[in-house]
Amino acid sequence: MDQLLSIEAATSLVALTFMEILLGIDNVIFVSIILGRIKSEADKKKASLIWMVVGIIFRIVLLFFLAKLIDNTGKLFTIFEHPVSLKDIITLGGGLFLMINTTLEIHNKLEGDDPDTVAKNKKGNSFKSIVGQIILIDIIFSFDGIITAIGMVKNQFFIIRIIAVLISMAFMFIFAPRISSFIHKHPTFKMLALSFLILIGVLLVIEGIHIEQISIPHGYIYFAMAFSFGVEVLNLRMRKKQGKTVALHEAYYKEKPDNTDDMAN
Repeated sequence: MDQLLSIEAATSLVALTFMEILLGIDNVIFVSIILGRIKSEADKKKASLIWMVVGIIFRIVLLFFLAKLIDNTGKLFTIFEHPVSLKDIITLGGGLFLMINTTLEIHNKLEGDDPDTVAKNKKGNSFKSIVGQIILIDIIFSFDGIITAIGMVKNQFFIIRIIAVLISMAFMFIFAPRISSFIHKHPTFKMLALSFLILIGVLLVIEGIHIEQISIPHGYIYFAMAFSFGVEVLNLRMRKKQGKTVALHEAYYKEKPDNTDDMAN
């Protein structure tokens, strides 16, 4: 108990919480975009709650079994004399998923079906499919955060890892709906976010297949992202007359008839 109240423990908690929030920015942006497909605020809050609960459970379970997971970061098999680990498979798969899913997302928003056509489509996105995508994205993005937690905090401070994870998840849960609403009102921010997610997917693929000749620090990506968003914020402030924004094609999920009254309220 005395160790948890020490300066070392407090410093570890602050540093780890900051890193977890920083690493969760990508997660928040992508989840915010997916949440934008849900019209009903009640269903949007429900999806966010499911995401938070599942995310916390997954992270805590992963922390408990991380010792075995770290062991599996050793060689599982070899391809062309290149050792392949479990982390490599997850990173590569996550990067490919981000690139494919984000590219399809951009296509659907710019050249996809008209919203009215999507609403009539019986095969439209379901609430379960949207929640499933959110959970899958959360799992992909949580891996680096958990590895960071193990690397930054000693084993005797295991509770510090859990506290930092809980704080970062609370941060994402609180701000994801607000970010989703803001991005939905400003399509340029949505396109910027999707563009950077493709770049992040490329980075994950590079890390997964270990291309030693190509090394791009994540800090450069975060700086470019912050700079681009900063420029767009200035553009918004400089516009005295706000013209009509471009209407992107949103793949809203097909809601049940009894949800109509809730949306009207």
